[in-house]
Amino acid sequence: MDRSVQPVIITSTDYENTLNSFMDHGWDGFYTSQKRLTRFPSQVQTDKSYTITYTGTPPSNMRYKLESDSGTKGILLKIPYPNAGSYTI
Repeated sequence: MDRSVQPVIITSTDYENTLNSFMDHGWDGFYTSQKRLTRFPSQVQTDKSYTITYTGTPPSNMRYKLESDSGTKGILLKIPYPNAGSYTI
């Protein structure tokens, strides 16, 4: 809620989209609360491969959701992490 990981860049062979997060959830007079649920909605084409690049350190806990009218196709996501390890999606 208080960590900013934006912008996030989604790329493919013929596609690039730079995404920012939504606005803060609260307002305290003149200043924002700096609390936000970081979300990056984007439209992508199924049956393709995409790379998601974070400008900072990638979060260790992130949820991804694909809504599609076709149940047979999906996408391949590649996320470069700065250290080697095992990650579950």
